Amino acid sequence: MALSKSNLGFPVVVGGATTTAVYTVSSSKKSYIRCILIHNVGIDTNVSQTARIYMVPNSGGLAGVATVGNTVARLTLVPDDTVFFEPQYPFTLESNGDTIQVYNEGANGPSGATNDIVVTVLGDKEDS
Repeated sequence: MALSKSNLGFPVVVGGATTTAVYTVSSSKKSYIRCILIHNVGIDTNVSQTARIYMVPNSGGLAGVATVGNTVARLTLVPDDTVFFEPQYPFTLESNGDTIQVYNEGANGPSGATNDIVVTVLGDKEDS
């Protein structure tokens, strides 16, 4: 099995109080998530943001719904900061529709802020 040593996608903006799929398995290519970078773009507001990361199995081949049961991390980012979430072993996503989703708590979080966050997923996927 050869791995494609490439980017798993471009940075994705996640607005306040929204959940967004930041990576989705397609073409039945097994993916190995090695790092998730999350950046709080709120330099002007001087307010921290809180984000939740979910590893969500597919639902009938389509993206599933993020729930408390598939939460893998909850992180707080100070203004204009980037957090690297690097699990000890990569997350393995195998089936079409398996996703990594991120919830920006926004106004629902402890800070009450609504800053956007930017998420980039790094890793490898099967080449063939």
